[in-house]
Amino acid sequence: NYAESLYNEHHEKYPHWVIYGRETASTIQSRGIYHFPANVVVMTHEDEQCSSLDNCATAWGAKNAQYNIIEDRDAKFCLGQYIWTGFDYIGEPTPYFTKNSYFGQIDTAGFKKDNFYLYQSAWTDYKKNPMVHILPYWDFNEGQIIDVIVYSNAPKVELFFNGDSMGVREIDHVRGRQLSGRWKLPYRKGVLEVVAYDENGSIIATDTQGSFGDAARIVLKPDKTIMKADGLDMIFVEISMADSDGIPVANANNRVEVTVTGAGRLVGLDNGDSTDYDQYKGTSRRLFSGKLLAMVAAKQEPGEIRFSISSPGLKTEELVFMAEPCEKIPGVSARTENYKSEPNDEVPIRKIELTCHGTRHLDRENPTARVTARLLPGNATYDEIEWKAVTVFGIVTNIAKVEAYGTEAVVTALGDGEFRLRCIARNGRKTPQIVTELEFEISGFGTTVTDPYEFVSAGLYNAGTATLRSGLLGGVQIPGDEMEYVGFRGLDFGDYGSDEITIPIYHLGDDPVPVEIWEGVPGEEGAELILRTIYHKKCIYITYQPETYRLPRRLKGITTLSIGAGNRVNIQGFRFTRYEKAYQKLYAAENSRIYGDSYTLAGDAVEKIGNNVTLEFDNMDFGGTGFSKLVICGRSRNDVNTVHIHFVSQDEEIVQIVEVPYSDGYMEHEFRLDSVEGMKKVSFTFLPGSSFDFRWFRFIK
Repeated sequence: NYAESLYNEHHEKYPHWVIYGRETASTIQSRGIYHFPANVVVMTHEDEQCSSLDNCATAWGAKNAQYNIIEDRDAKFCLGQYIWTGFDYIGEPTPYFTKNSYFGQIDTAGFKKDNFYLYQSAWTDYKKNPMVHILPYWDFNEGQIIDVIVYSNAPKVELFFNGDSMGVREIDHVRGRQLSGRWKLPYRKGVLEVVAYDENGSIIATDTQGSFGDAARIVLKPDKTIMKADGLDMIFVEISMADSDGIPVANANNRVEVTVTGAGRLVGLDNGDSTDYDQYKGTSRRLFSGKLLAMVAAKQEPGEIRFSISSPGLKTEELVFMAEPCEKIPGVSARTENYKSEPNDEVPIRKIELTCHGTRHLDRENPTARVTARLLPGNATYDEIEWKAVTVFGIVTNIAKVEAYGTEAVVTALGDGEFRLRCIARNGRKTPQIVTELEFEISGFGTTVTDPYEFVSAGLYNAGTATLRSGLLGGVQIPGDEMEYVGFRGLDFGDYGSDEITIPIYHLGDDPVPVEIWEGVPGEEGAELILRTIYHKKCIYITYQPETYRLPRRLKGITTLSIGAGNRVNIQGFRFTRYEKAYQKLYAAENSRIYGDSYTLAGDAVEKIGNNVTLEFDNMDFGGTGFSKLVICGRSRNDVNTVHIHFVSQDEEIVQIVEVPYSDGYMEHEFRLDSVEGMKKVSFTFLPGSSFDFRWFRFIK
């Protein structure tokens, strides 16, 4: 299983073996869902759908369906393969906790996904059955960059947009490594047409995708109109929508109500959507990616069957079927049928149409952009949308700030790089149902730093030693054949820092996993191994389990962190514990600045403090409650050593005085002080005549 990469090696070692792929592929896709760009592989998305651009892969399966086909094709000694799977099925909804699987080339309702046509193009002969298939549907944001993919068993295809050629692609199904034609086009309204040619340049197949509007008419397509009245026979009705010009609405999600009367009964509704928990056995359901399947079963009496379907704002459509007399089959019961669903007149948002009013290349001269969202159809029940700036992996980025005002957002550049402005609608459900994006680029601001005290998704990595694959929920998969690392540059730990890190890890196994944490990137100058440890927890399937590690020292300032693993694991990211610097034990040598006539640095202490010496500690945030006392660990060589403590902010300066008595060695002295609140710079000032060794201090709430 899933050992295509070993075919040649095993054939060389054991040429007498019969080799075939007993279980292969495990690529994942949701019908009619497209997450761009196609060259970026992402396992999980916030809508809990898998992209049909052949860019969604599991940790154990083929990296894409094309790879799966090619490995089998080039192993001439291989008998063939059983791909996992032909159809989606209820259960095993990897990589989510939804309802049914995403592995199939056909969904649970029997509708073909785009990858069906990829396999068809590879496994059929264009001289006998020429075919061509174009994806995705054509309804996006003006100017959005869209990957257009064509599957065909023909040797050459040409793409046209509004009659103009976008170029020719040759497809070599015998030796080629690219089994599809691919283009990148900025979206504009119009018609895409692909033409497939044979080796003589003759047209042998065509396919089109055109822009469309909101649903204006219900379209019904039964597989037949007559069935036997035997209690077993069935008619399957494909339900879709067309716009006012009769063009299919490929992303329609209208809710419909189905009624069956007479000599038939409604026994099932399915749209193939793993995230849709409406019942199969109800009478009301949404379309998914433009389609819904209704299953009508016979009763045991002949007669007319009326099939009626309604949807808010649309004309009710009706079909008439016939159940013909036939010999009754003993033991057959034809009583079960779908129950009446609760009334629901919702009109879901079908599309969020984004328009950028200005440039999408932000710089110092144009640091902001205004974007508006148009919710379609105009009579949608829901109007709540959410905005965010994300990377191509769908992870929130800090290079841009988004201020949302309902259907308008203002984007402000913060740091150089590329991002996508994402807008989502949940349509009354927990997970996003509509996701739309526009690409932006920023230059002239420099590199932003990352806050390690907020959760940092591993998918934001910008260094490392391995070719990483996208993991679960914004994480990354470390290959694990040997110790490999994922790195994060530009982490700003501040002047105090942290020595405690929590890392959510998913390992498909119960064996211990070696883990290493480095400051820097292994192999680069100055990199230092900080901790070598083990992750060892009982596996919970596709579930991250956090593990907290204590480092031998605090990481401070702006630096680089690398996390390594010696086995195949998914790392979701990390978060460091933020310490309240003002209430920690702070060593004298950790000062922000020191100046004065005489002093000596002695490890973590400052000793032989003499005349007019000041130690300053920045960023001391005492919060809204402040402290009650101060502990100083020091050694006074005078009978009494007076210390002036200054609490300074922009608005005020507070001075308090403590007197430290003589001691032979370091001693802890506790002083009650008047409480100070808020962010302050704290200074310890030693006046002329001082003779003091200062080890550490700590404020206590």
